[in-house]
Amino acid sequence: MAPDPWFSTYDSTCQIAQEIAEKIQQQNQYERNGENTIRLTVTIRTLLQNLKEKIAFLKDLLLNAVSTHQITQLEGDQRQNLLDELITRERLLVASFKNEGAEPDLIRSFSVFHSPLPSHMSPCY
Repeated sequence: MAPDPWFSTYDSTCQIAQEIAEKIQQQNQYERNGENTIRLTVTIRTLLQNLKEKIAFLKDLLLNAVSTHQITQLEGDQRQNLLDELITRERLLVASFKNEGAEPDLIRSFSVFHSPLPSHMSPCY
């Protein structure tokens, strides 16, 4: 049986979110040190756009899988919960990038990335 494309897309989307968190942290450090952040800013914007597109793709894949009964309703609900958590992460990353509110410890919040659990049970933190 071929691996479910939803999970491989979800995992790669989580990796993008992790990379964004690391770049934002690096950018904030550069700003504190008075270094140029233009290149990092462009990279972060590109990654945020990529993250947004991947999340939209995950939504489409999930809708298709549920509507064509490729997965059970329970599995659909579980995937929706993972997707909701990922959307929340995206919002936090955007807010942090725009310096809206306190800078969360993004690296710590994403640190339990790929736990030993199957990917469909591991939220991307």
